[in-house]
Amino acid sequence: MLSALTPTNAQAERARLIGELRAGRRSSPRWAYVPRPHEELRRALDAAERILEQGDRSPVETLFLDRTRELALEAAMCASAGRPELARLARARFEPHVPRVARDASELCSAWLAEPPVREPRARRASNDPDARSLLSLMRAAVGRLRLPFTVVESPWLAPLSATGERVILVATDRLVPDEDARRTVLHEVEGHACPRARSVHAPSPLFRIGTARGTDDQEGRAVLLEERAGLLGPRRTRQLAARHRAVEAMLEGASFADVAGALVSRCALGPADAIIVAERAFRGSDGTHPGLGRERVYLESLVRVREHLTARPQDDAIMASGQIAVGSLDTLRAHLAADR
Repeated sequence: MLSALTPTNAQAERARLIGELRAGRRSSPRWAYVPRPHEELRRALDAAERILEQGDRSPVETLFLDRTRELALEAAMCASAGRPELARLARARFEPHVPRVARDASELCSAWLAEPPVREPRARRASNDPDARSLLSLMRAAVGRLRLPFTVVESPWLAPLSATGERVILVATDRLVPDEDARRTVLHEVEGHACPRARSVHAPSPLFRIGTARGTDDQEGRAVLLEERAGLLGPRRTRQLAARHRAVEAMLEGASFADVAGALVSRCALGPADAIIVAERAFRGSDGTHPGLGRERVYLESLVRVREHLTARPQDDAIMASGQIAVGSLDTLRAHLAADR
């Protein structure tokens, strides 16, 4: 979804929108997309869904069915890049299933935004600087040290600082990054995403390799929890996560891209560059008028869910560290693994 729902002119539009916001002008994005139909994949997923729907299903077969439906929904979203129907599909994919978790995440968002803003450190270096302490260098060093089957690639169009794909870790270029943020980003991507994907290849069930429904969401929550455990979930990071959550909430309540970007500056104390990047992430896949992907809300919601579960059952961390496994799938998967021994 990241590539399909990222505008082809993301880098140029980001620079233009930052300039407009710094000048005090409201501006809407003029994003261009190349939708990915994924026709063959969608036919295969439809066929798999029909087979899995037949007859009585075991709990494990239900996990396969739920993941198949989720992948079909994500494939449909790739085909809807830049179109109004993306909003409906994205809401179906990312709308929270448990209202209490959504309320707790919203309260956490408000609490973090209520904290006084912390000034950005003066000592920063370009994300792709050849210096050994840059984000790109640290990421490549970590991947090499752990011998992970991933390639670290520079990406000028990426909105987040980094993102992990199937066998690639993307790192945004020409972004000024404090050393603490570089270390945190490496921890998040390597320990939170790349290592579980690498372990999934050797896991006893294919569900670890393909993931369970909402597994990619809860992997984000676990990655943020790893940041917290390492002492890297500081006030600048919590404000960033809270601002992204608030941006999605405002978008789903009808705010436009320009509304959200302006509010992030005036109410959340973000600078223009950060405000545009946060708004871009919330509206990814849309034209900036209709709601976009809205995936940013999963970070706090899954943090609440994962933290609560692992506090009660810390032994389940080993299962979550071995693939894209959702908290709601753990009981079924644990029983399945025990039965196979």
